[in-house]
Parts: sequence; C-alpha cells; structure tokens
Amino acid sequence: MAKGFAIHNAPTNHGGIIPSTQVRSSQQGNLFVRAGDGHFCPKCKCWSTVIKSHDHVIMDGKPVAYAGDKLTCGATIQPQQSHVVGDSGGGNFDSNTTSFRTSNTKQTENFIKDDKSLHGIVYQLIDEHTNQPISKMYYQLIDNEGNIIEGETDENGHTKEITTGSSPQEIQFLTYDLSQPLPPLD
Repeated sequence: MAKGFAIHNAPTNHGGIIPSTQVRSSQQGNLFVRAGDGHFCPKCKCWSTVIKSHDHVIMDGKPVAYAGDKLTCGATIQPQQSHVVGDSGGGNFDSNTTSFRTSNTKQTENFIKDDKSLHGIVYQLIDEHTNQPISKMYYQLIDNEGNIIEGETDENGHTKEITTGSSPQEIQFLTYDLSQPLPPLD
C-alpha cells in the first residue's frame, strides 16, 4: 500500500514543523524530509531528528521519511493534505516497480528555468544643474570585446541600447565636453 512521504515543512503531532534539508532533487517539485532532518520540538523543548525507518527510497544518500515515522523526542510525522505517496516496498521491494504519484497537488515543472534573457542597457544624460535631458550629445559605448556603438543622444537624452548577450558585462561609456579645447595629441 502507498504511504505518504514527509515533504518540506511536514507537521508533527507535537506541533512542530520539519523543514527539508534536501535541495538537489525532488519529486514533482516537492522536497523530501529524510532521516536525520530535524527541528526544535515545541512540546519537548529540544532538538529532535527523524529516525530512519527503512532503506527503500533513498534521496541524496539518505532514506526518505514517511508520514507516521518517529522523531527522537517521540513525536510522529503527520500526513499532509498535499503530499507525495509511493510504495514503501516491503520485503520484496523491486526498484523497477516503485511508483510515485501525487495527491491534491497540481503537476508542476520541477526543473529550474534556464534564463536566457538578453542583458542590455540604455543610458540617459541629464544636466546636473537644470535636471533636463541632454539631447544631441555625442557618446561612445564600448563593450568588453571592444565593440563600439557611437551616436548622439535623442530628444530625451537616451543613448542607443547596447545588448551584451545572455551574461552581464561591463560597458565603458564615453562623452566628450566639446565646449572646452581638446587636449593636444601626443
């Protein structure tokens, strides 16, 4: 018969909540509470850990806890309304027939989204005395690879956008004060 696995923030009959220390793998987005995970028991006023009850389902090197498993203070892990269930295996456990299913839980994507968004930047030049945008100001934007984008700021003081691909990078922003004489060329 399928039993409910203890998942992250599993309640105990002593009023405690057991956070999962498992972070790498999960079943349908739920992190499992495993043997050795612990919490401070509010009833017993002590640190209490989950006692290993089987070797049937192992996650990240530790057995997964079931609803009904005990903690070192004597508390019992309670079933949760949304939980993952699986066959506990018993004496004739066959890893090829173990099945997981969820109850009262929507299917969720359990992989981290691969963020491939493009990074980019637009500068705006503002006159520090009038707080107004500076239009028609010549500028150069230079990326890490030496690519140069040059132009004049628009009527709102904005530069053209420079995109840096899927990873952020440092951009050099150059303007020239043309109201002053340029330094001599050596």
